[in-house]
Amino acid sequence: MQAPTDIRRPDGAARGRWDCHTHIFGPWQDYPLASNPAYVPAEAPFCALRALHAACGLTRGVIVQAAPYGEDHTALLDALRAGGGAYRGIALISETTSPQTLERLHGAGVRGIRLGMMKHLAGKPDATRMGALLDKIRPLGWHALVHGELPDVLDVVPELLRHGVPLVIDHMARAPVDGSVDLAPLLALLRDANVWIKLSGADRITRGQNDCRAALPTMARLIEAAPDRAIWGSDWPHVNIAYPPPAMPSLLGLLHEACGAGPALLASILSDNPSRLYG
Repeated sequence: MQAPTDIRRPDGAARGRWDCHTHIFGPWQDYPLASNPAYVPAEAPFCALRALHAACGLTRGVIVQAAPYGEDHTALLDALRAGGGAYRGIALISETTSPQTLERLHGAGVRGIRLGMMKHLAGKPDATRMGALLDKIRPLGWHALVHGELPDVLDVVPELLRHGVPLVIDHMARAPVDGSVDLAPLLALLRDANVWIKLSGADRITRGQNDCRAALPTMARLIEAAPDRAIWGSDWPHVNIAYPPPAMPSLLGLLHEACGAGPALLASILSDNPSRLYG
């Protein structure tokens, strides 16, 4: 599936057209991974990401600090600097991260943290620990990405909302598309004005089959539930998958189809909503 012509045209240049979920890795001689990394990806430097975005008509982006770098944000900060303000960052922090470090990250363009609960990344739903991290970032006006399987997301998000920090549910809560789960509880969470949904990971919930088209009903229902709090991300460079990585134009085309015939809805998801969230 190729992106339709109107998805590639850089309309709304002042607001930009956003890819709200990417990672970068390397070059290794400049940005080596942490010792004993959670996984070892292929090199995917910022210059490659920026060129791909330009080819797809995307003018703004969000770089999420990847687990193999831990709390070493050197690659992320250098990319934000090289992006000249067109990119924002999401950090990984811990209980020992100082207020001075948070201020430095904020000044560089970081606007949130990621709370991971994926078992393959040694995460677990520890609401007390995550709540403490939310308290650290609340004075900065940041938000938090919540990355986990659907049952863990449903368990922890209501408790985390008490901390008054906007929460963005990553990868559509990894909700399977095989009919084995009920989306109603996730849709109910989206009634809260502090809960956002990221329309990323279509390939992950479909295992990359049939151009990820089985994700369309889920995407459409999530968009309908929170059209003003839905954002899109490519998840480039698609780490930890066992199938060919999806092409970014195909993922954009999938979003276009999920939005139906409404160009205003597409503009909200690609431009207006992320501009409000990331500035």
